[in-house]
Amino acid sequence: MGRPGALTVDRGPPGVALRAARDDDVALVRSWRNDPDAVRFSTSRRPVSELDHGRWFSAALVDPRVRLWVAEERGIPVGQVRLNLDGDAGVFSIAVAPAARGRGVGQQMLRIALAEVERDHLVAIVTAVTHPDNSASMRAFERVGFRRRGRSADGFIVFELRLG
Repeated sequence: MGRPGALTVDRGPPGVALRAARDDDVALVRSWRNDPDAVRFSTSRRPVSELDHGRWFSAALVDPRVRLWVAEERGIPVGQVRLNLDGDAGVFSIAVAPAARGRGVGQQMLRIALAEVERDHLVAIVTAVTHPDNSASMRAFERVGFRRRGRSADGFIVFELRLG
């Protein structure tokens, strides 16, 4: 399927754009992943080591089943969006930089990523799981069209969106 290219800002609200993650984003993405709020709301509920994250990140960059984008606002990184592909379905995950939270950046990132997914016909259905106390994440997914579909075995809220 190829790696995603830069997405233009006209696919989403002004000021936010997505670009394909690069090797030199590894530390930045890990810092967002290990932010205390991100850890609290993660499925593992623990920080990830530099070694483990580096291995995962390198593999994700070359895996044709993974799309990993870094969001930028006026050229400043403000978060990341990941889509794991599995046949006709995909699973979204997002992380917003602590300094960018509370401004709707997560929602903007999702809108742009969804436009790319639909344009390239990558999957027919996308899902996401969110910690039940992460109201900002739940709002972002709901505002772009995801619907609650229940809970996972470990108590996370499962969201789903059927495309096209």
